[in-house]
Amino acid sequence: MPQPARLATTQHGWKERPMEANPYGDSFSFDVALTTAKQAADENAALLTKAGEAGADLAVAGEDIAALSISMTYLDDPSIFRRLTEQTAAYCHEALSRVAKRHRMHIAASFYEPEGDRIFNSSVLFGRDGEVIGRYHKVHLPVYETWLVTAGDSFPAFETDIGAVGMIICYDDMWPESTAACALNGARIICHSSAASPADYRVRARAMDYQVFYITSTYANSRIAAPNSTILADAGDGQGVTVTADVDVANASLAPESFWEYLYSGIRDHRERHLKLRRPDAYGVLLNGAPPALNAYPQGGVANTPEAIREVYEKQKAEYRRGLKGERPRYEWKWSDG
Repeated sequence: MPQPARLATTQHGWKERPMEANPYGDSFSFDVALTTAKQAADENAALLTKAGEAGADLAVAGEDIAALSISMTYLDDPSIFRRLTEQTAAYCHEALSRVAKRHRMHIAASFYEPEGDRIFNSSVLFGRDGEVIGRYHKVHLPVYETWLVTAGDSFPAFETDIGAVGMIICYDDMWPESTAACALNGARIICHSSAASPADYRVRARAMDYQVFYITSTYANSRIAAPNSTILADAGDGQGVTVTADVDVANASLAPESFWEYLYSGIRDHRERHLKLRRPDAYGVLLNGAPPALNAYPQGGVANTPEAIREVYEKQKAEYRRGLKGERPRYEWKWSDG
């Protein structure tokens, strides 16, 4: 059975990078971009080292720890992203493996990895000996990420000595099925490496709905949530922050003996009861690629043809170049206060 453990999340924060590392600028230099990427990986490794020094059994880092996202959207010369990925994947692997082995802890972190002709946004889980226990490929890719990255197709869970660990990356969190799939595959702990910061209520909901410890590592408010929806640690808005929480993975989902559902069902463990009282025969619509709700919308609409991608890309490029001049962008990500 899993043992009591110390969980940690790291918060790298946003950092200005040299103009020469941006392929959209006129002064772009591949060598500067590569050096900058390795520096970003080193900064994340240093934060994970802090977690190790704090006695963490599992530490989580954010999405794209080598900071290749700007090159990942550059279509004028896709070879830039390919070359950066080829030269940073091994670097990230070696750096994180070294930290995991030195501090005898598990590490989960996201970085781009090439596999043959394809590139994946991977979350790699390292064991206490520095060896890879498993890897997850991001399933839900934003449209712009599909231009040069291949999507994964499953949500595996990997056994560790503190409990089974599942991983999701950034946009995956928009679909609660991602967390559900990890949990149903056995995960007791889910590591969410992200470039966006999920709202407090979503972190709580993901943890409670699937009776898992849910760890987010992002640019602000990186959190650790318990199966009862309690936030155990929050990194706030600091940069270069590591926070920890001591947890009892094996007993975290046990109800009090006075809990009514325990009386009625005879099952004290919320997770066990949820699993045993599931009604998968009623959930068929979840696997329907064309559910009735989709009938309310016209067919198509996603910019995924070569012509549509080029049109979107040219608009994006114009915006990025405006940004390099210090001009205010016309687009933003946030559409609600939640």
